[in-house]
Amino acid sequence: MRIMGLDIGDKRIGVAVSDELEITSFPLEVYENDNKVSGKIKDLVNKYNIKNIVIGLPYTLRGELGPQAKNVIDFVNNLFRDMDVRIDYIDERYTTKMPLKFLGKFVKRKEIDKFSAAIILSDYLKRRKKEIENTKQED
Repeated sequence: MRIMGLDIGDKRIGVAVSDELEITSFPLEVYENDNKVSGKIKDLVNKYNIKNIVIGLPYTLRGELGPQAKNVIDFVNNLFRDMDVRIDYIDERYTTKMPLKFLGKFVKRKEIDKFSAAIILSDYLKRRKKEIENTKQED
C-alpha cells in the first residue's frame, strides 16, 4: 500500500506518494486548485491504490487551528467523503519554507508545493515508524 501526502493551498495543491513499503516519500504533482482538482486527486488515489492520506494543516504560531486550517478540513471532507480512505492530519508549519531554503534557485516557485507535500508525508512516515517501534518495545 502507498500513502499520499497533500499540501493544500488556495491556489495550488502539492501531491506526494510513498513507496510501497511506506518508507520514503516522493514529490509527484502540483495541481491548480480549481474545479478539476478533485477528479485529478481521486484519479491518483485509484492509480496508486492509496488507502491512507496525510494532509498538512496550517496551524497558527500558537498551535491552534486558524481559518485556513478549517478551510483545508472542509475541502478534504468534501473531496474524500465518498472514498474509502483514512485521513490523517499533520502540522505543516514551515513546510513551504524548507524546500524554498534548500531548492529555491533550482525549482520553479509553483513546483515547491509538491516538495512541501513530500516533507509532510516524510514527517508522517517517520512519526509512524517511531510509534511502531515504541509499541514493539512496550510488548
